Amino acid sequence: MQLITRVEGAKVLGVTKEAVYQAIKRGRISTHPGKKGIPMLDADTLIKDWNKNTMRPVAVKVPDKPPEQRQPEPRISRTQEYIPDYDESRARTEYLKAELLELDRQAKAGKLVPTEEVEAKWLEIITLARGKMLGIPTKAKQRIPDLDAAAMAALEDIVRETLEDLSGEEEE
Repeated sequence: MQLITRVEGAKVLGVTKEAVYQAIKRGRISTHPGKKGIPMLDADTLIKDWNKNTMRPVAVKVPDKPPEQRQPEPRISRTQEYIPDYDESRARTEYLKAELLELDRQAKAGKLVPTEEVEAKWLEIITLARGKMLGIPTKAKQRIPDLDAAAMAALEDIVRETLEDLSGEEEE
């Protein structure tokens, strides 16, 4: 069994390395653990697995020389990269349309809310809570008339300190 890298496998198959990565991710090509845990491909079965499990078969012979003895091949130009066929493109388009329709349905059902609405509501709640906390010293003075000015000032300082701690801002 001759093990080759994923990039070399892409060159053997005449496709992009991304196409090989996707085939591995989807289980269409099997890998073997190589040095340092890097996934390696079996050069002997690569073409057979690719042809059996993908829609774009290739008829390429696996090089006989080990990777270190081969001459580097010129880079593939943009025009030779993998272009999905019509059926694959159509399937992707339909899948994305279905996802958008599902998101739209959930929004209409009230399960999804725009982030702007959530942010506005939280700002309203936090502003209301801040106002209520700042009103604590006044309410305390109304309910406990014996509080002197020093106690009121201490109470106001405690409330403001608490609000500053909650806001996460340090006073300079």
